[in-house]
Amino acid sequence: MLDTILSRSRTTRHIQFALAGALFRLGLGANGATILSVVAGVIAGVAFARGSTIPGVLLLGTSALLDAVDGTIAREFAAATLLGGILDLCSDRLVEIAVIIGISWRRPELYFPALILAGSWYLNITVFLATGAAVERRGLKLIDYPPGLVERTELVIFFVVLALLSQFGPWLCYAYTGLELITAAQRLLFARRLLSGEPKP
Repeated sequence: MLDTILSRSRTTRHIQFALAGALFRLGLGANGATILSVVAGVIAGVAFARGSTIPGVLLLGTSALLDAVDGTIAREFAAATLLGGILDLCSDRLVEIAVIIGISWRRPELYFPALILAGSWYLNITVFLATGAAVERRGLKLIDYPPGLVERTELVIFFVVLALLSQFGPWLCYAYTGLELITAAQRLLFARRLLSGEPKP
């Protein structure tokens, strides 16, 4: 939801464009930004696992910022490629895995709730990929998908809240699992509406 709202803001797009241009002029390409995003995200997970919450939050923010501009670098300053889109999609999942493991590492009470949450991610990414494969791409993104209640920005915010308020960790995981399931249902309904007029084979 927040990703969709922010993408419609001229101010946000201007800042994103300016940052992407500055990084590109420094010699950082789209794939390079994606790789740095992964490195920062994985190190954030290690920091959380070591109990270094504030460094972990800052590293996670850096990862999210780089993830927000890698596509802009590709589309506006270089050449967007399907391989870059795949790399970006896979990199996001790697960061998510590293961060949830890191946050849960010292908190056994989070093991089961985090497992339930990861299961909801598994379901949501399946819906995401299936819908994306079925729906013809219309926008500038190489991998496009319908907006939902929770997107990438909400997940970053969730990680920060989970790291800072670990005493509520299980309930936060269960609550976010519910939001993920709602998002999966939204995308299934979107696909149903869009494809309902498709002729049967």
